[in-house]
Amino acid sequence: MYREHQGILRLMGRKMFKKYPFVATDDLFSCCDIAFIKTCRAWQPAKGTFSTLLTVFCEGEILHWIRDNNWLVTAPGNVRRLGQRARRLLDASTPICEVLKELDLTESALKLALVATQPTDHDIRGFELHICPRPTPWDALLSEEE
Repeated sequence: MYREHQGILRLMGRKMFKKYPFVATDDLFSCCDIAFIKTCRAWQPAKGTFSTLLTVFCEGEILHWIRDNNWLVTAPGNVRRLGQRARRLLDASTPICEVLKELDLTESALKLALVATQPTDHDIRGFELHICPRPTPWDALLSEEE
């Protein structure tokens, strides 16, 4: 069955590469292969075409891979927890120096946690290339303390 559908797998891989150019090609095609296996298990000829189901599974596998293995979309759990705790403290008008002591962080680590977890757009390549017209939470805090 794999030989019969190699053309559609290549087509699907190219299509997904255009949609998700930041995912490495090897990872993308691996996701398509996993999706092919899942499609073979789930496909019932009476219910629809193989290619339609393959498209859905490919999209899902790539999104799962991005969510699970890539910090481009979501910061790791420990960074999210630090960002939430820091925001709670800062919302309670705690000075930055006390937040750093309480969370046992450096200034740069706190800045990264706040920037990585803020609800604004970031450049697709990572949060260090922040391209948002609004100031980051860190910038806002520094301007308030000055």
